[in-house]
Amino acid sequence: MRVGCCLLLKPIRQRLCTASISSRHIMRWCATSSSNINSTETAAKMPDDDVSGSLSAPSLLKYKIEPSTATMGAPRPPHDDDRAFCTLSSFPPSHIRNFAVVAHVDHGKTTLSDAILRRTGVLSGSQVGTYTDRLLVERERGITIKAQTCSIFVVRDGEEFLLNLIDTPGHVDFQYEVSRSLSASDAALLLVDAAQGIEAQTMAHFHMALDRGLTILPVLTKMDAVLSDAPVDRALQDLEDSTGLLRREVLFTSAKEQVGIEALLHAIIERVPPPTGLLGLSDLQQLPPLLPGSAERAAMEEKMVPLRALLFDSWTSECGGGLRRPAPRGGEKVNSGNDNDSNLICLVRIIDGTLTAKTVVTFYQSQRRCEALEVGIIHPELRPTAALTAGMVGYVVFSRVRGEEFLVGETLYTLPTRKFAREDIVPVPGFRRVQPVVFAGFYPDEGEYITQLREAVEKLRVNEPAVTMEPLDCPALGSGLQLGFLGMLHMQVFQERLLAEFGQRVLVTPPLVQYKYREAGSDEEEPLKPLTVHTWKWIHEGAACYLEPYVTATIITRREHFQAIDSEALRRFRGEQLDMRVLDDARVLVRYKMPLADLARGFFAVVKSLSHGYASLDYGDPVYEEADLVKVDVLVQKSRISALSVICPRSEAPSIGKRIVSSLKSNLTRTAVDIPLQAMVGSKIVARETVKAYRKDVTAKIHAGDISRKQKKWNDQKKGKERMARRTVGAVTLDQSILAAAMGAISL
Repeated sequence: MRVGCCLLLKPIRQRLCTASISSRHIMRWCATSSSNINSTETAAKMPDDDVSGSLSAPSLLKYKIEPSTATMGAPRPPHDDDRAFCTLSSFPPSHIRNFAVVAHVDHGKTTLSDAILRRTGVLSGSQVGTYTDRLLVERERGITIKAQTCSIFVVRDGEEFLLNLIDTPGHVDFQYEVSRSLSASDAALLLVDAAQGIEAQTMAHFHMALDRGLTILPVLTKMDAVLSDAPVDRALQDLEDSTGLLRREVLFTSAKEQVGIEALLHAIIERVPPPTGLLGLSDLQQLPPLLPGSAERAAMEEKMVPLRALLFDSWTSECGGGLRRPAPRGGEKVNSGNDNDSNLICLVRIIDGTLTAKTVVTFYQSQRRCEALEVGIIHPELRPTAALTAGMVGYVVFSRVRGEEFLVGETLYTLPTRKFAREDIVPVPGFRRVQPVVFAGFYPDEGEYITQLREAVEKLRVNEPAVTMEPLDCPALGSGLQLGFLGMLHMQVFQERLLAEFGQRVLVTPPLVQYKYREAGSDEEEPLKPLTVHTWKWIHEGAACYLEPYVTATIITRREHFQAIDSEALRRFRGEQLDMRVLDDARVLVRYKMPLADLARGFFAVVKSLSHGYASLDYGDPVYEEADLVKVDVLVQKSRISALSVICPRSEAPSIGKRIVSSLKSNLTRTAVDIPLQAMVGSKIVARETVKAYRKDVTAKIHAGDISRKQKKWNDQKKGKERMARRTVGAVTLDQSILAAAMGAISL
């Protein structure tokens, strides 16, 4: 049957190499190019509608898709009490495939992942669309935020294979999620929308996978939406020109119509390299009960290898995105002792050795030692197993400790015998402490609830390791927290998760980027100091110079929208065009050097608006350059509101200050006294507005007579207002709507 498969694929590959590829050829390839993947008696039978069917695109209705005769089998899934399902001998590394699904936003990652899980019997039809997007905010926004993994069992030619799928986010703010997922994978499925072609994040993910030496499988998705041959030809040409991937390597799928899924699964088994790792036991307690000092035990100890595992995600059961163990069959309650909601669940990729319950592991960076309470796989919920061996992806449960001690990206290891030392352990590459891009102050709606807010943030940070936290104290808003995020969307999602999962309503201050400064008298080799509105230093206070982060932003857009985007980038966002390249007849790629602050305050939203949603953006790590910066303070009724302070270029200080005080004037409620609003740079007022007081007409009953009678009433009223103002200094209420308006004023 393998020979027949090769004979079938040969003419198909020849057709793919021709200059023009018809939709009929592509669709027929999707439906018929699967190799023989046998089913077994224990295989989960798929519904009839899971077999390749007709496509619904109008231009493809005339092409009949013949159902594939190849079938996919699945071995018996593990039961709740079947801890011996995954053992050292069940799935050697040669029968394991680890791969991540990466793509630009809305190119079909989640839909394809669900289609794979449905085709292999992991999900039923009613579960499709709900597995990989577990968070409420993911379903509401329609985007993937957290990477999700699932173990898939298939049978091919009588051999069982374990496929570990990792679905990743596509937005630029969640690149750290993608980076961790790729570190746990051996290959990447690079998805490209057949109608839209390559976008900015497509290339970013491609280079990220290439840098890690991963095998890349290009996949054209949403083939059911293709209305002509031209988009497919253009997408294939883009792939060749931009990535060097050959046309004959491309796979074609329609997850919506369940077309091409079997061919994709077969390609994963054939083309994804198996993991390379050392097989063996990694802890003395994993040995069978043998007489100490016996020759048999000594021989087994000699074959032991140190455990090495990559921790690439973590959560607690209190977080909404966490997985829970499925209910036992029969309705009986089984208490394993490991069901504490405060326990920490970590996703790990086993590089070498074996991990079992009761194994004591050491974290490479923190050197903390912890005992594993339970290990298992995700299929599709938590399934306890006897062990995780080299090449597997699964979970391990630890007793809950401070989240900072469980750094995502850490290497877990053991030293099974005395012949091994820490120096023999090579940490898994890729660990780095992520640097936040934007910072914002989070304050509880009620000041006395700061303890509950801090606890909620600490719990959520276990699942969001990129978020940093520092305490804040603002006279106007009370105690709060300064949190660092990877972007504006990341900040908004975190705020929504606080409300959805912990019921925490917060006031959020305008976001700021991380500036730096060099101390006077310091050498250029010395590290730069972080600079925020709370740690601001003027030149006369010891700062030698200020530095602002700049990034290189890459935009792919249609040619007719380029002029408008270029004009806005240069005029409003201090952009500097580095180069521009024509991709094809319809699209261009342009790169700008731009301050990160301008990018964060709404550049991407402007680009999306000007391009009617047909533009994509990506940017790299920031580079710091000297800049003439000042801090603008906002005073309300002569009381400084640190939550509204902002760092900006000196030339923009008057306009930003004017916008902030004008916004406050429009949104603050009038009182019985005047409320002065001031924007100051140092001791200089750069903008001022006044919220006029309500004024009673004290001369209404004076109809005629000497004007001095009216003046006396007016003077008495003025003195009364002054006395009232002295008694109500600082009594101004700032709610979320006022702060949101100020945030919008900064972004104009």
